[in-house]
Amino acid sequence: MFWTRALSIIVLIPLVILIVLWGTFLYSVLVFGAVVLMLIEFCRLFQPIRLTGQIVAVISSGVLFCLAAQFGLPVELALIFALFVAFINQIFQGRVEGAFLAVTISLTGAIYIGWAFGYHLILLRRLTVGSELIFFLITIIWSGDTAAYLFGKWFGRHKLTPQISPGKTIEGTVAGLCFGTLGGMVIWCFLLQGTLSLTHVPILGLLLGGISQISDLSESVIKRNAGVKDSGTLIPGHGGLLDRCDSLIFSAPALYYYFTYFGKL
Repeated sequence: MFWTRALSIIVLIPLVILIVLWGTFLYSVLVFGAVVLMLIEFCRLFQPIRLTGQIVAVISSGVLFCLAAQFGLPVELALIFALFVAFINQIFQGRVEGAFLAVTISLTGAIYIGWAFGYHLILLRRLTVGSELIFFLITIIWSGDTAAYLFGKWFGRHKLTPQISPGKTIEGTVAGLCFGTLGGMVIWCFLLQGTLSLTHVPILGLLLGGISQISDLSESVIKRNAGVKDSGTLIPGHGGLLDRCDSLIFSAPALYYYFTYFGKL
């Protein structure tokens, strides 16, 4: 499993780097595609609740959040659309039993993946130093995840949240925060010295590292409620795309707003 995971990362990292560097259009296409696939995985997690009929509504709502970021549309428009289509889908299906639960899950998926993930990743790339910030973010997350996995496997003795994510340990979490911060420092040295003050780097390293782990655990809550280990099988050794991108769902908004308000100080 370790080598399968490592091979997947070796293939994915150069691809992501090229797309981020290539330009905003190709990057936006990547984010749009990721949002669609992640929302499909999200809907499949709730098949017992008969959410299948909501897939088109959920995907269209999630994509509209991305379009709002790409073309400067009001995000409120995407939000009201997501709420509207979630209800109208149930109205035309003519179901009452479980309808409100389906609406709630649909709206959660659209906001969780379309807004928190897609909307903010596109906004982040459109900043003047957007590509550098994205490299900064994914380096913190990937180096932190790798350290947490290895240290947890080798030295982990104390479970972090066994009822939610049995494999996570306190030792791995601490190692992830430390190595994620070190990874962010390396990227800052090469790409962000003229943009981001050094005092912000350890703060962001710990902040983004901590939020990314909470983001990871948040997806685990969803999977445990659905009774599955992985959201899909798209990426060998990593499960589904939602499993691989879950750390970005809350950390991307955190970095965007932090840099927007404090990054230039």
